[in-house]
Amino acid sequence: MQVTLKGIQLAYDRHNKILDQLSFHVQDGELLALLGPSGSGKSTILNLIAGLLTPNAGQILFDETDVTKLDARNRNIGMVFQDYALYPQLNVLYNIAFPLKMAHVKKATRQEQAQKLAKLVHIESLLTKFPSELSGGQQQRVAIARALAKKPKILLLDEPLSNLDAALRVELRDEIRHIQQVTGVTTIFVTHDQNDALRIADKIIVLANGLIQQVSTGAGLYRHPRNLFVAQFIGSPKIN
Repeated sequence: MQVTLKGIQLAYDRHNKILDQLSFHVQDGELLALLGPSGSGKSTILNLIAGLLTPNAGQILFDETDVTKLDARNRNIGMVFQDYALYPQLNVLYNIAFPLKMAHVKKATRQEQAQKLAKLVHIESLLTKFPSELSGGQQQRVAIARALAKKPKILLLDEPLSNLDAALRVELRDEIRHIQQVTGVTTIFVTHDQNDALRIADKIIVLANGLIQQVSTGAGLYRHPRNLFVAQFIGSPKIN
């Protein structure tokens, strides 16, 4: 599914604009990274797409359908949060299958689908475990499988790797890219870490202070930064 934001404005009061005339487009099946420092508006954009926030002005389109004021429950979105948000009283199998239960899918069918998703994210041996028995990386895999359970048109990932150690971060980062390619779901990935974005994204939007600084591939950002902020933010070491 394509995602388009047109002229989005969001302000909590007249003097404090969070986003101002923000516009961009995500192609069907694309993995887009929203990259920027803390406070740049990344998670706010994700919440707007999810329907958890409503803009003061502008449009949000899924394909050609205006969903700006559509309830979050009707947007067919899967979302993975930074803190995993698993149900502690449910084991892995039931955590993954929970969205299907809410959709009134028969028990045998939802358990079969949950097992397939567990295999996709390599946690099929953990189905009887509870969240408290899992590592951070394992919990994140459960969260991703659960988000994919209802076959969403769009997958939103809000800083999904920030709580992981360096080695696990690299492993799960590549796994997210693999899962996205296998499923073909349009994915928007929020991160403040340029290595995550450069490694897995088809396209990157660099944000600062609620404004888009540049939209490009990782190579394009590195070799042809549009302004000083991008030049200083992308690359290690920073460009001269």
